Amino acid sequence: MNTDDLLFVPLGGVGQIGMNVNLYHLNGKWIIIDFGAGFADDNMPGIDMIVADISFIKKNKKNLLGIVLTHAHEDHIGGIQYLWNDLQCPIYATKFTAALLQAKLKEYSFEVNITEIDTTKRLNLGPFTLEFINLTHSIPEMNAIALHTDKGIVVHTGDWKLDDNPMIGPVSNTQRLKELGDEGVLALVCDSTNIFTKNKSGSEGDLEESLFNIIKNCNQKVAVSLFASNIARIHTITHIAERLDRKVVILGKSLIRITQAAQDSGYLQDIPEFININQANKLPRNQVLLLCTGCQGEALAATAKLANNSHALTKLEDGDTIIFSSKIIPGNEKRIYSVFNKFVNMGINVITEFMEHVHVSGHPSKNEVATMYSLVRPKLSIPVHGEYIHMYEHAKIAKQCNVDKAIIVHPGDVISLTKKQKINSVKAGYFGVDGNFLHHPQGSVISMRKRMKDSGIIVITLVLNNKKELLKEPRIFAPGVLDHFDSGAIIKKISSKISSELYSKKINNIRQHVENIVFNALKHNVKNKPFVEVQLEYIN
Repeated sequence: MNTDDLLFVPLGGVGQIGMNVNLYHLNGKWIIIDFGAGFADDNMPGIDMIVADISFIKKNKKNLLGIVLTHAHEDHIGGIQYLWNDLQCPIYATKFTAALLQAKLKEYSFEVNITEIDTTKRLNLGPFTLEFINLTHSIPEMNAIALHTDKGIVVHTGDWKLDDNPMIGPVSNTQRLKELGDEGVLALVCDSTNIFTKNKSGSEGDLEESLFNIIKNCNQKVAVSLFASNIARIHTITHIAERLDRKVVILGKSLIRITQAAQDSGYLQDIPEFININQANKLPRNQVLLLCTGCQGEALAATAKLANNSHALTKLEDGDTIIFSSKIIPGNEKRIYSVFNKFVNMGINVITEFMEHVHVSGHPSKNEVATMYSLVRPKLSIPVHGEYIHMYEHAKIAKQCNVDKAIIVHPGDVISLTKKQKINSVKAGYFGVDGNFLHHPQGSVISMRKRMKDSGIIVITLVLNNKKELLKEPRIFAPGVLDHFDSGAIIKKISSKISSELYSKKINNIRQHVENIVFNALKHNVKNKPFVEVQLEYIN
């Protein structure tokens, strides 16, 4: 990009909650702030997670100075294990974020040299000088980043809230935010997630008594489903369990990994020791508390396994309680309610944030966002970390706080922070993560899955000689299209038609011809065209 301007380019995290990837440019050099993953929606069958299309910055990686991480949540670090090899650039993170990321990367059999940040000092990366400002969140060491440049100061908040009684880490450094405002801030790039909540987002310290009273009244086994990276909530729940003489079991690999990384970094030092599931199975049910992954209904996580009664080592029974100590991320409603329904049909008491005070957000309410603007006083507001309805509401608040201008950005927008306007756009999008493969949402794999999901598949196997003569009766398999018990007549019709056509005609494109036979046979019987796979086996 032929400019020396100070630019902001989001590749994710705008128009959606999750997959935060933010590019900043100055004098031909780039940095990335955060490199997250997001949840897939129902439009990508078989896909749970998405990561950003980074092809633009990949083309410019020789001018990429590094990735700087605000904190260790998946929507801010979760893309690294899938995409870092395309960039091979330095990564900068605090001690805890680095420890958690390294533990994650080891599961993918590669290690990255992560430079540990001293947040009391500034980090110089080319034309950028980065200052780290502690803000409260649900995970340790969340830092806003003030980018000091010769064009002005940009404050990138990351995720934050104003909590006067946090369970983990210090309170937010509002004094330094005010000092930056006094110096003059060009732009504020700020979290929008919780903008429709009017009152304060709530304190983790205040939540403890509410959860204590709820769990105290549970007479059997209790499970708590939560975000694995919510270290503050893990601290809260384990202390409640200790007060109520319950032993805590962790269910879920990511919870184990994150808890270990926290303890290795000096956090969670005062919590009671966890027990394993075999020890828990020997205790009375009213002395056990399960901490579970999967609060967003993820199919392979511990919560879904409990709901499906498919966990290998433990189960919930009639009269037990599960508490969802989390919020529902937009887009995940359908699968989460499916999990809720499975539990209640098993006789399990389900408690959510809609019923009781079991969760406080790690993101700022409308009033907290207004407080941020009163401290920082930027000339330009760029709402991020939200769907468009959140971002537009955020922009209204910014204008009410006397900000000169607010810009609603889309993935790939190139924003000149000095000119306060969009000047260009670059390629942006996302890929679905499927093991070691990344699939484009409009690519052949996802398109085929959608078609098979909607219309089923017919597999026809033909055994031919080298003269393309049929040697055996066609084998036809039609899962998701024809019922086994009433499909005999249709399959016989298709088989007879294929046999007679191949016997009586010289056909060049056998696959296409067989597809046409199938579609003609089905056109009055099924609504949508199925996917047809014709397999040819040649025998000399």
